[in-house]
This record gives sequence, C-alpha cells and structure tokens, in this order.
Amino acid sequence: MSGTDLSEDSRAGATVRDLYAGWRYAAIGVLGAAMLVLGLVGHYQTVPGIGFTDALYGTIRLFVFEYDVDDDPSPALDIARFGAGAVVYLAVAIAALGILERQLTLARAARLRGHVVVIGNGAEAVPIAMSFRSSGLVPRSLVINDDDAVVTRRRSGVVQLPSVSDESLRRVVDHAAQVFVVGATDEETAQLAHRLRGLPVASDFPTTVLLTDRNLVGHWASAAPEAVVCRPAQTAISALRIAPPFADDAMVPPPVVVGEGAQAAELARWIVTGWQQPGERLRVYCLGTDQRWVDEAAAGIEERADLVWVPMEPNVALAPRTIRELAGRSPGPDERFAQGKRRVYVAYPHTSRTVPIAAAIARRVSEVDVTAVVDDADAWSGTLGEKSTLRMVSALQLLSDPTTLRLSATDLLAGELVADASRWPADVPGVFGSVLRDADRKAVLDAQPAAVRAAVRAVAENIADIFTAAGVELDAGFPAEVPTLVLSPGELTQIEAVLARLLPAADQEMRDPGRGGSALRRPADELRLRRLELAARLPVLAARAGLVPVRRGGGDAPLTDAAVREMALEVHHDYLRTATTTQNATQSPTARLGWDELAETDQRSSIAQVVDIPVKLAALGLTWRPAEEPQLYEFTDAEVELLAELEHRRWVHFQLRNGRARHTFNTSWQALSAGVQEYDRGPVRLLARLLASLGYEVTDQH
Repeated sequence: MSGTDLSEDSRAGATVRDLYAGWRYAAIGVLGAAMLVLGLVGHYQTVPGIGFTDALYGTIRLFVFEYDVDDDPSPALDIARFGAGAVVYLAVAIAALGILERQLTLARAARLRGHVVVIGNGAEAVPIAMSFRSSGLVPRSLVINDDDAVVTRRRSGVVQLPSVSDESLRRVVDHAAQVFVVGATDEETAQLAHRLRGLPVASDFPTTVLLTDRNLVGHWASAAPEAVVCRPAQTAISALRIAPPFADDAMVPPPVVVGEGAQAAELARWIVTGWQQPGERLRVYCLGTDQRWVDEAAAGIEERADLVWVPMEPNVALAPRTIRELAGRSPGPDERFAQGKRRVYVAYPHTSRTVPIAAAIARRVSEVDVTAVVDDADAWSGTLGEKSTLRMVSALQLLSDPTTLRLSATDLLAGELVADASRWPADVPGVFGSVLRDADRKAVLDAQPAAVRAAVRAVAENIADIFTAAGVELDAGFPAEVPTLVLSPGELTQIEAVLARLLPAADQEMRDPGRGGSALRRPADELRLRRLELAARLPVLAARAGLVPVRRGGGDAPLTDAAVREMALEVHHDYLRTATTTQNATQSPTARLGWDELAETDQRSSIAQVVDIPVKLAALGLTWRPAEEPQLYEFTDAEVELLAELEHRRWVHFQLRNGRARHTFNTSWQALSAGVQEYDRGPVRLLARLLASLGYEVTDQH
C-alpha cells in the first residue's frame, strides 16, 4: 500500500470517533436546551412574580456569563448558571477541535498517494468514493462537496471534506490515482473541471467528469482533456447489456420503451445504434405523454430508426393494456423460428412513477420481459413480491460502480467481439479460434482460453488503427449524426490486411476445416474469408460499444440504407425467378409471395444478402467504381461456385441467429441438391446488375 494510510485505527477507536462526529453538535443542542429550561425554572423559583420575558432574558444572559439576581438562587438556577457557561466553553472547544481536525485531515490527505478524489454535489459522489474504497482499488477515497461535515465514514476508508481553497485542493488531488468531477448540475461540473485544470500540480491525474446532457457530452469529448461519462447514455448501454433488446437465437418482437425524458430517449436511441443492421429501419415503440423525447431520440438517425410514438398517460392500468394492444396489432409469430419475449424498458424521470408502472406490466403481461431503470434499486426492491419478474437496473449503482466507470470502449468492444464470435455454429471456428460457451450458449471474455482472449484484445485495443487503414475514423463524442456505414470491398481488404498482422496463427481446426470446408479454397483462403467477414461486422460491433465509424473523406458508398432496401426488393424478385426455374426446389411457400407479403424475417434476409455484397467482391479481390455506363462483370464458373458457397454459409448463419436451427438446408454446401444450390448461385449472377442499377461496375482492386 503506497502513501499514507488513514485507516489504521482500531475498530473500537473508529467507533468512538464516529459517535463523537455524529453526536457532538446534537449534544451541544440538548445541553443548551436543558440549561435554558433550568434557567427559566430557576428564575421563577428565585424571583417571585417575574414575567416570562424577563425570565427568558435573564436566562440568555447566563450564556454570556452575566448574572445579577440579588436573592439567593434556587438549585435549578445555580445549575443553570454554571451549566450555561460550560455549554459555551464546550461549544467553543468543539468548534476549535473541528477546525483543527479539518486542518489535520487536509494535511494527512495531502500526503496520500494513489487515492481517489471525488469533487462535487452529485448523487454519485459519495457512492463512487465508497465503491472504490470497498473494492480495494485504492487505499483511501476523498469526497469534497458542500456538505458541512468534515470527516465521515472512517471505518469505510472515506474522508468527506467541505469546499476547500485552491491551494488545499491542489495538495489533495496531487498524486491521486483518479479524480471524478460529479456536479449536481452540468454547469457545476463544468466550473469544477475548469477549476481543476488551473491547478499547478506536480503530477498528472486522470480526470473523469459525469454529465447529463448528451449534446454537452459530445462537445466535451471532442476537445476537452477529461474523460467524460454521459449519465443517461452510460446507464442505457449498461442496461441493454444486462437485458439486450434482441435474442441471439430467437425471433423477438420490436422492443418497447415506456417513459419520459433523457433516460427513455437514450434507451431508444442505443437500441437502434447498437442493434440496427445496415439497410434495416429498426422499429422501437415509444410510449409516453410527450413526443418530444421521441423526437430527441430520433435526431440524426431518422433513416435508421422507426421510432413509433404511442400516446399513453403514466397509469398502472393503461400501461399493461397498451402493451397488450401493441401485441394484438403486430403480426403473429413466425412458426418457422424460435420465439423470444418482447423486451419492455420503463424509465421515467422519477422512480416513484417508474416502479409501479413497470411492476404492473410485468405482473399483468406475461408475454414480455420488463426492465425498469431506477435511481436506486435497493430502495425499491422491498416493494416487489417474491414472484415478481421485474428486473430493476439501478442508475446510481451503475454510475458509482468502478467496473462501469473504468469500462472503456475497448472493454465494451472486446465483449461484443467475443459475443459475436459465439453466434457462429460451435463447430465452425472463427478468426479468434474456438470460443467457449456456457450452458446458455453465451460467451464471456474472461472465460475464454488465453489465446482467444489475446486475439480479441488485439482487435479491440487497435480498433482505431484498424479503421484508419481504410480511411475511416471512430467518433466517440456522441455525434448528432450517426450514419450507417457499409464498408466497400477495398476498405474490407485494407482492414483484413491489418487483422492478418494482428491476429495470431489460426489453430489446426481452422487450417483443416471440416464441416462446410470447400475444395475450392485453401486453408489460407479460409482464414482470409473469416477475416473479411469479421471486418464487415466491425462497424456494427464498434457502434454497439459507443464508437461510431465515420467515413470522413467521402468516397464511393453506393450501399446507403435506401439503396439497400431497393436492391433487397430486386433480390426477392430474382428469388421468385429462381423458384420458377427450379419448380420451387426448396418447396418454400415464400416462392409465391410478393415483397409486401413477406414476413419481416424474410425481408431482413434479403437485406442481409445485399449488405454482404462487399464481402463477396473482396473475397475475389474485386471492388466497385462509379461509371456512367456500367459494364456488367462476368464471373467465371469457379467464382460463381465459390461465392455461392459463401452465400449459403451467410444464409445458414442468418437462420441460426434468428432461432431456426433445424431448417432442412442448415447443412454444408456439398450436401445440397443442385436445384437448391441454384438459389445461392442466383444472387451471385445478379450482383453486377444490382450495382449497375446504382451506377457502379465491378472491377479489380489492383
């Protein structure tokens, strides 16, 4: 333990001091009141006929050591005479001790090393200090705010100080391991951060500020030297990690956010930016009395988000009814796929409104999974019955938890990378090697073999350089505009080259692919294909970790959201043509349906096929370029076979991730009949025509 440890006192001594600190002023008040009563009684006993005012005046004079009663004082007045003076002396002594104690505490705090300092009057200030100390991360935590207390919570290793001068503040924060600025308002936080920057300290200390307004957070993160945490956004990210809006192995109806204000808006926004796939418009139902928070959530992501506002008063009877009505208006479950419960998130500015509404939904609508975002879950857990299925996420606990506060975008991305790797079939190893899954088929980074952890960390820690190689920047400043980014074949190739340098040699399982392996590809080709597939998913995974990829230099980007949706319609038309040619070799009822008649999952499958075009081109060393009169590229038979096999693998992965594990054609490419294989060859032959419809042609990258 480095520096001076202020927590070496015995438990008994600490208990005595805590009692003294908590009761000293109360004791002065009680003793003073007792002397006042005795003085009044004594004056009535000693001076017959004295009025109340005179008795009160005479009693007050006792506290300034004045006494002029000529008659012999009664015992009560005698006690009051000496007791009042004693109370005054005691009060002066306690005040002097308080001043001395404060100075001594400041002097001892100035000698600390490796401690945490929390400055400000925000609700998270004391919990942050206590969490860091109780977790054993630091030897001592200091809180500086406007509280009148000088020293508190000694046994917990936390010292609390009132506002201090700049010189005292400099001495306290110098050599700190971490400083947090937690104002009750964003204005207070900004002023305190400015004050800290002006201190002439001997050593640098990392500083983190907690802010509420997302616009201010974006501005702060763009240039200010401090790390910044957006309270509503961080709470939303953590809540959605605890209770994801969609399942990895089942179809889930569109999520619902119930509430008002910034927290509800951030939940809706992060559902879209974290889980929307290119070309899709992710629907989120937003229930509340005021549409302004829905408009705020949609700002900058209008093309990506379908935020449907449903007016609803905050009422425990209306909320369950409205949720059931939404379910009644939605299409029935697609029986081809496993089904999961709809996710409902409840977040009002006041927890006293959030908890009863969320509990009513959880109690009366069994078909949904309900999460309530509250200030302090512990304070409300006793109001729920033992059988309640409501999940409560505590914003105060999250924002004071060292794990959350120290969780960087790199850590978040590492978690997303290993989770994404686990969504592939267990017998198909990826670029990170064989990923271990728990009983629920989930993958946790810390539970992976050392080689997998090292590979995942290598990608997460170098993500900025990976994107820079393709001319793409990462914006962590909560940008107002969050565009959908589909990497071009050339960008994928550049990123794949960086991944090849970063990732260790694949294991033997990858070098000798079994299930699904192709005679058309060498093991080295298989590695490259997996890296290209990972590169294509990186923009979505990075955005889910709070890092938004932005193509600063412009460049050719034909696959906008609108273009992808148009091309997906043509993909379905080609599917219908193939079904006619093969006499519906798959015997699918979809072969008789128009686009508007398709289930949402089938539309998403066509969209995913379009978004995969850059991967297929990059696999062959091809790319696209704008052309006034695009020339159609002719793929060789071998190229068609290779890309058709890749398309089948993509399709199988899509089915598995949406809960359709037992589909007849979830098998290797070689096991498919020629008629069924034609459904995968068709999109390959269509590829050049799709790009030509946008004014682009296929060409070699070199």
